[in-house]
Formats: sequence, C-alpha cells, structure tokens
Amino acid sequence: MDTLTSLLKLEGNIHTALKMWHEASNQTSPLDYLQLFHRSRNRGTDNARQVTNEILFEALRVLAVEYQGEAELLRKRFLDGLVMHAVANQLNIGLSTAYRKQKEAIRQLALIIQEREHQARSEYQTSLEKRLKLPPETPLFGFDNHVDVLQKVIVSSKTCWLVSIEGLGGLGKTALATALVRHSELSYQFYDVIWVSAKQQDYLPGIGLEQKASPALTREALTDTLLNELNADSSVAKSPQEKYTLLTKLLKQDAYLIVIDNLETAADYQNLLPLLRELATPTKFLLTSRHSLRSYPDVYCHSLTELDPEMTHCFIRHEASIRGLSLLTNASDAELKPIYEVVGGNPLALKLVVGQISVLPLSQVLGSLKEARGKTIDELYNFIYWQAWDMLDPVSQRVFLMMPLAQDGEVEQLLALTQLDIDTLGEALQHLARLSLIQVQGNLEERRYTIHRLTETFLLNEAIRWNIAA
Repeated sequence: MDTLTSLLKLEGNIHTALKMWHEASNQTSPLDYLQLFHRSRNRGTDNARQVTNEILFEALRVLAVEYQGEAELLRKRFLDGLVMHAVANQLNIGLSTAYRKQKEAIRQLALIIQEREHQARSEYQTSLEKRLKLPPETPLFGFDNHVDVLQKVIVSSKTCWLVSIEGLGGLGKTALATALVRHSELSYQFYDVIWVSAKQQDYLPGIGLEQKASPALTREALTDTLLNELNADSSVAKSPQEKYTLLTKLLKQDAYLIVIDNLETAADYQNLLPLLRELATPTKFLLTSRHSLRSYPDVYCHSLTELDPEMTHCFIRHEASIRGLSLLTNASDAELKPIYEVVGGNPLALKLVVGQISVLPLSQVLGSLKEARGKTIDELYNFIYWQAWDMLDPVSQRVFLMMPLAQDGEVEQLLALTQLDIDTLGEALQHLARLSLIQVQGNLEERRYTIHRLTETFLLNEAIRWNIAA
C-alpha cells in the first residue's frame, strides 16, 4: 500500500475512531491494525476502546503544540460530544468553515499518528529480529513472486490457516520464511510472531549421533515451547491438559503467526497436524519442510524450485562480490554456465561452491565437481561438503565438528567447547566462513555462529564417523 493510500485510510479510520470515543465496546477498533495499538495491548491494556482513545489523546496533545485551534475543535466535537453547530458557535466560525477545519485537523492528526506508527514499527522490527534471532537481511534471488503470493495467502482471512513451504534441501525455505516475517505488510497483521525449530537428531559429546525414535516435536514439547514464548509463566505446574487449554485460549484470543521450521518427517506431521488445526484460527501456522503436505486437507502448500540460469548467475555474482572475487563477479554468462551445468540452481550448493572458488581455481573446483554429475541432491551435497572438508586444516575441522553443539552460539561457547585460544579459534572461524560452512550473524558487539541444517546433517552423519574412525 503506497503512502498516500495508507494516509487516506488512516484519516478515515481516525475519523471513525473519534466518533466512537464514548462507545462502551471494547472488542474492536478502527485502529487495531496499527503497531501502536498492538504495543499498548502488549503492555496489559485489553480494552480496545481505551487503547484507541489513548492513541488519539496523545496525538491530540502533539497536535495542540502547533495547531491549537484545530486540536480544540476536535476536542469539542468528539471528546466533549458537541454537535458541529455548537462547536462552530463556540469558536465563532461558520458551519462550513468548521467542517473544513475538522477535515484539516484530522489530516494533521493522521500525519502525527503515521509518524508515530513508523517509529513503532521500526522499534518492533528491531525487537522482533533480536528475539527471533533472525539472520542478517541479504538479497534474495528469484523470491519476489514467492513472497508476494505467500504474503497474500497468509494475510487473507479466507485462506487456509496452515501454510507449508516445501522443497528440496538448500532451496531457501527458511530464508523465504524469514523474508515473510520481515515483510512490512505481514508481521504487523498479527499480534506477535513466534518461531519454533524442530530438530531431528541430537549430538552427544563422546557418543556421537543419537537418532530419535519419536517425532522431533511432540504435542507436549510444542505446547510447552509456545507457552514459554507467550510468557505464560503460570503454566509450569499445570497438567498437559491444563497447558493445552491455556494455550488454546491465548491463541484464540489474538492472532499470532507461528513459524515451525524444519518439520521434516511424516511422523512429525501426523503427530502435530491435528493439534495445529485445533490451535489455528485466528492464529496461523507457517511450516517449512522437505516433506510434502499435499495429501493433507486444509493445508496451503507452496513449492520452491531451483533458480533458473539467469537467477543462478546473479546469485553467483552476488556471492562472489561478498568475497571480493572480482574475476567471478565480472564473469560472463558463458563463463558461469559450467557451474550451473554441474551444480544446478540450488542456492546452498552454489554458495558452497563459490566458497571453494575463493580458495581454489575455478577449473579445479569444477573438475572435481564433474565427478558428482548425475548424483541425487543429497549425494551432491555430501560430495561438496567432503571437498570442503579436505580444504580444512585439523584445527578448523575440530571447530567445524563442534558446531552442532554451538548452534547460534557465541565465541565464549566455542572457546569452551574447542579449548582453543581466541586467536586460533578466530582463524578457524574465518576459514570456515570463507568456505560458507558457517554463517556469521549478530552485530558489531555480538557475533553468533550458525550452520545450515544440511551442514549439520553432514557433520552428524558423515564427518563424525570419519573423526571417530581416525
């Protein structure tokens, strides 16, 4: 929605809200789509009429600083409840002038609230990114249409309440979900956003990989996680049924957007879908998985596919520019074509290959990759990861193997796990980042290190066995 349309809508809603100033209803508000409204609700004020009037009253106070006459007109007309004839008489102006001034005053009031709303949204987005620990925002290639379609589906009240992003590993399902959470016209439509990750395996120091026989995310575990995210501290001592009842009440009271990332297996879906259907409406669930839900009713399924050649070349040049690989950044489509022919348009695979090209000549990397022609995507990933593994020195391999234990960890955690000094650890992390084996997140004051789920799968299923055998 452009700025002008948004302002006109806000003016109309403010006028409606002013006319409702003295109404007793506390259920709805013409301003309930504003982050200002949600922020006041989060502070414990449940009465919609009270929240709305507080927003209007504060804006009137600001308006009176520069436009005292306009503010006074609105106060008399709506707060004092006078008819316009009486207002015009008290202000000693004609009736038509009074209506014109009212329109001008509402326009100024809308500008004030719009500015405060922009500030509130900025503060909310900063808080949301920090709370959900979203990765740094980066350009997304070939995702514009996906974002537009899913944004409309999720916001619409006439579509399914469960939405699934599906596709092969490494296509960017989590990145797409992250982009949707950041979408200015989506996240503000919900009371709040919650992000839950499902993990399939555990890695135990000295033991190795522990396969889970039960679903990664049980009904009880999801219920506890969501109650914790909702700050329902009083739920700790409750029975499972009492927790479920409390969670249902909270999710039915306000519309949340709940992202469940990496819900991979049929067992997970069969276990959780009945629960999600019960908890949905008005809350919506956004799921990401390699497992398709097209056979399940009441789920909107959106599939991701590989990048086409044009987008693949754009993606490669972007990744190369980050690493300062000017020859690859400026390469022609004909020079980049062999990478697409071998790797395809899978973003994660391309990122890993560009990382290797930052260390080895392109011809050598492509020569090795040609051995992987015809392999399945999982086999291709293993091949690429093993190529990268062989480029690591023993210290970097040691740090890499610890990453499943330090997912989203900070330097202090890695220092404790690896027992390395800060300089040695720093060099190893730089090496891993250069090869795109780890992702560096956070800000200048705080650095966090993560690995892609497929990277974790390689470490837990392949590299750890080599390490134990060695």
